[in-house]
Amino acid sequence: MTSIERARREVQTLIEAACASADTDRRRSFWSFERELWTRLLAVGRAMVALFLIRQASRPRAAEYVHGGRRLVLSGERTSLIASRFGKVTFARTVGRPVGHSRDACDLPVDRELGLCSGFSLGVLLGLTRLCAQMAFATARATYRDTYEWSPSPRATLRMVDAVGEEARAFLEQAPPPADDGEVLVLQVDGRGAPMITESEFAKRRRPHRSETGCRRRIRRRRRAANPRKRRLKGDKSKNAKVAVVGVIYTLRQTPDGLDGPIAKRVYATFESHEALFVWLHREAVKRGYGRKRTAFLADGSLNIWPLQKRYFPDAEVCLDWCHVVEKLWTAGECLLDEGSKDLEDWIALQTKRLRRGATRAILATLHLERDAIPRTGPGNRGRRQRLEDIIKFFENQRHRMRYPQMRRADLDIGTGAAEGAVRNLIAVRLDGPGMRWGRQRAERVLHLRCVLINGMWDEFVEYLGGRGQVALAAQPVPAKPHSASLRQVA
Repeated sequence: MTSIERARREVQTLIEAACASADTDRRRSFWSFERELWTRLLAVGRAMVALFLIRQASRPRAAEYVHGGRRLVLSGERTSLIASRFGKVTFARTVGRPVGHSRDACDLPVDRELGLCSGFSLGVLLGLTRLCAQMAFATARATYRDTYEWSPSPRATLRMVDAVGEEARAFLEQAPPPADDGEVLVLQVDGRGAPMITESEFAKRRRPHRSETGCRRRIRRRRRAANPRKRRLKGDKSKNAKVAVVGVIYTLRQTPDGLDGPIAKRVYATFESHEALFVWLHREAVKRGYGRKRTAFLADGSLNIWPLQKRYFPDAEVCLDWCHVVEKLWTAGECLLDEGSKDLEDWIALQTKRLRRGATRAILATLHLERDAIPRTGPGNRGRRQRLEDIIKFFENQRHRMRYPQMRRADLDIGTGAAEGAVRNLIAVRLDGPGMRWGRQRAERVLHLRCVLINGMWDEFVEYLGGRGQVALAAQPVPAKPHSASLRQVA
């Protein structure tokens, strides 16, 4: 009996067993039947995968061929396990050996034809990687195991995330603009930090683990006693964050009732630098009509953003985030009036009314008078005067961007809610969880995978990778690159 006939018989036997488990009058719960049926169907899937692989491996091929500039000859077989969604299957196929260079690496032509990725199917790679972009790696593996009754190892999972995440930015950059876009282009920029691994944490993880016997609870106590945690000083950073800069692009469509949107909102982000994001954002904005369409640019008071806006989006109508400015007014009001009082609410209402009308001169005059009225000496006066002085400088430097009357008359946005939401979805939900410590490279890859997901482009990403053939997995996961946080400029 040939191997193909054995594989066919195995498929038939497993299908008959699955049918028999359903076609019975034995009393049992649906839960136990469903669980057993799913296990049997996975076994049928593995048998069919094995049959498919045998058929593909037995297809006739030229004994000699050229690949990658090398001349190779088919000689011998290699047998290994191939991981599919249904589980692992033994796979024997011919090997291509370099002619005249016996020590060079061999070629696996059948694997290339099938698009296998270092012993995994593309379906396994993309399924697990999508879960890893949504949840912690251990949780993703557990979820995958609950569904398919097996999961790749932690090391293989990291290799998959590294390989697929490496392709995500290239996919985002080559994606065409939306087909049905609006007439007004809107750009928003914001940022948030994700916790990175420090040099000391990295060195500690690389040390060989000591084997200690006894109660694990007491072992942990001894370790804490041997390595007491120092109390952080005022101003010390708790999570050693590296800021990811997030850009949001969408359009608004002109309708008889005014501007409608957002339309085709897409997010882009990077840990590299503010300028790296602006370079990327400018390319995407040009795709969607920057230079031809009316463009609005919104951000908070970050000192890193606005100089880059002048360089990369000089033709955009700028606006400072409304909520950011109102928070400054609340800070000023709390220096003057009791927190939670009716007088404070009335004062804020008056200043925001002025802000809507564009009367920033009146607000500045009020702030100057209130600051001068605070005595230079007395409990807390120095701090209140300093906070008011900082807010006065903020208004003086940013007042030309407080274009709220003009923006509202044009029915344009005055707040960065889209960017705030993108920052939460991209970074806070996945990269800023309890106890997380990231290396820069892997955090960047996961960030780009989340951009693909949030942009609703995962199906296109799957087609993009499927059309490229194999996705190469590195032999080892990318090592973590430590990061030491530096003081950040505050708006």
